[in-house]
Amino acid sequence: MKVKVIVQSEQLSKDDLRRFLQAIRDCEQSFFREKEIWISAEAPELSSNGMTEVLTSIRPPYEYGPVIFEYGRTER
Repeated sequence: MKVKVIVQSEQLSKDDLRRFLQAIRDCEQSFFREKEIWISAEAPELSSNGMTEVLTSIRPPYEYGPVIFEYGRTER
């Protein structure tokens, strides 16, 4: 079964986002070790480096990633 869950907030800080993603990872490790779950996070206010810092702080690290996409940024 394909499942997609979207959570949205305009009140989370960078550290709140890190804690939220870590909580998801902890739950995954406790209850879904044998399942393949992909996590996508979008935080337009964070720089690529900021998002990389958040994603690489999650323990245990994910097997793949992080993969960072920058939307709407063009250099002239």
